[in-house]
Amino acid sequence: MKHVVLAILLLVLYLPCRAQSIDSMINTWNAHGIFNGGVIIVQKGHVVYQRSAGYANFETGARNTETTPFNLASVSKPFTAIAILQLVHKNKLKLNDALAQYLPDFPYPAVTIEQLLSHTSGLPEADQFEKPYFAEILSNRKIYAHLVQLKPPPLAAAGEKHFYNNLNFILLAVLVEKITKTPFEAYMQRNIFRKAGMKDTYVRGTNSPNTARYFLPTFYDTAFQHVDSVTNRKIYTDYPLGGTQGDNNVITTLQDMVMFDKALNNGKLLPSHLVKLMYQPVKLANGKNFFMGGSKTYTLGWNVNEKDASGKFAVWHDGSLVGLTTIFFRNLTDSITYMMYENRNVPNFFRRYLAIQNIMDGRKPAPVSLQKSLVREYGATLVKYGPHPAACRFNELKADTGWYFYEHEMNELGYHLLLKSDFENRVELALEVFKLNTLLFPGSTNAYDSYAEALMNGGLNAQAIAMYKKSLQLDPSNAGARRNLEKLISSKSKILN
Repeated sequence: MKHVVLAILLLVLYLPCRAQSIDSMINTWNAHGIFNGGVIIVQKGHVVYQRSAGYANFETGARNTETTPFNLASVSKPFTAIAILQLVHKNKLKLNDALAQYLPDFPYPAVTIEQLLSHTSGLPEADQFEKPYFAEILSNRKIYAHLVQLKPPPLAAAGEKHFYNNLNFILLAVLVEKITKTPFEAYMQRNIFRKAGMKDTYVRGTNSPNTARYFLPTFYDTAFQHVDSVTNRKIYTDYPLGGTQGDNNVITTLQDMVMFDKALNNGKLLPSHLVKLMYQPVKLANGKNFFMGGSKTYTLGWNVNEKDASGKFAVWHDGSLVGLTTIFFRNLTDSITYMMYENRNVPNFFRRYLAIQNIMDGRKPAPVSLQKSLVREYGATLVKYGPHPAACRFNELKADTGWYFYEHEMNELGYHLLLKSDFENRVELALEVFKLNTLLFPGSTNAYDSYAEALMNGGLNAQAIAMYKKSLQLDPSNAGARRNLEKLISSKSKILN
């Protein structure tokens, strides 16, 4: 009894102090424009901290709160896993059953339900074989029909390797509908959300509007845009697959996720032996348990670490869409659960989450950079004023510690200009970016490769040949550069002949 009283006393003493530290940290982030969302922490079934900041909707001025709806993105996958295990509990299916047993036209007969849940099916990725159909928002049914029609080759034999793949959970949603003869969203509402007391949670339909999410479409844009306002689908890359179910599109609130956590703990959704089964490593075809490294693995819809950095048994899932990042993390050793989301894309989301978790664990928070992107400043200046003012602005700020600069961001800026811009001098500006990147990173094979591609795109083949040769000099194994170089040389010799 003394130990229980002492534990409660320590909790009472330490939690307010830790909450103040988290509050202070979030205030700093918010002041620097790098936190727009919410976080809630539950310990032993009780909310011990919650905080929202920024806007749920910038157009209306609505603020983020614990009842703001947001898309769970891939944190939807554990919900789908629970639906499948409910069917296992009702003896409607077995985990080692082949999916083709229920979907006879499924073209990969060796793939099992457990392999779908653990991403060990080896199936092709949907965003690859669906490319010819990217003019529309695709539903689960259309994706399944295309899979059956096209029969694209798998990435690996069933059960051989782990490949994280949204298609696995799209197929699991199709399976739920097949077995229950009920639309997926209706099944989830009746058997999960309602049972857990999640009054404001639902599965988004294919053509339903998005919850408000904001992002900077390119590295030269300065204003955040609502994802539904973007017309250039080459930028909004997840648009065609934005209506799928099973893999994402559970819409919820922080308040409802507290109810979900409680329902998992008290057996409302699954009996305890099936909850434990969800967290157990799966066996690969070679008979060995699958681990990514150390004690970390992906089980039945969850990332699991049997012993994390703090020595705790932890299960979690994270998710991201254009304009959104989420995480649901359960420290099962100490019965602490975290749910955090941000509905505006800014870098270092997971560093911010780790900083909060570290404080709750009594450790020094993970450092979170408050620096701004020099590439974004350079890109915006380049597009608005031209190369010379942009170069001057770059030189002015490059030694300033308030700004950071990465080669890969510069490379991305170049491709945003080359492939996604619709203004007249886009190629000229892209060439300026790629050229500068080679000067800043003369030992980077990728910098020369990208510059060569832009030169080739602009019809400057002789210069492209020189840059591809430089790229291959730095990395002879660059197969893409070698192919393009051979094409350019072949084309040049045909012209000369």
